[in-house]
Amino acid sequence: MTRTLAAAAAPAFRQRRPAQLAERELKHLELILASFVEGSTAPGRLPTKYWDMRVAQLDSDYELVPSQSHRVASLQRKLAMLDAALGSAAADAQEKQNRRVAA
Repeated sequence: MTRTLAAAAAPAFRQRRPAQLAERELKHLELILASFVEGSTAPGRLPTKYWDMRVAQLDSDYELVPSQSHRVASLQRKLAMLDAALGSAAADAQEKQNRRVAA
């Protein structure tokens, strides 16, 4: 009985998935990011925050080998640059819109 109560009270240990299973996900994310055109604001494209969350999940859900960890870091850098580029493109578009309204 004591053993059952202790097991129920203890948080469930969440085992990370093996690195081999992360490879498919890594390739998918690398392909997606490679297809992004810098400054693209295509409607229906998922926001960079979504992709950043997907990349972060790789790091937390899988037991990555060093080469995979480097690829994850590279994806995170690319996403940060893309997010910055999209942010500046959006700011430029807003500025142009403001000038048109003022004219």
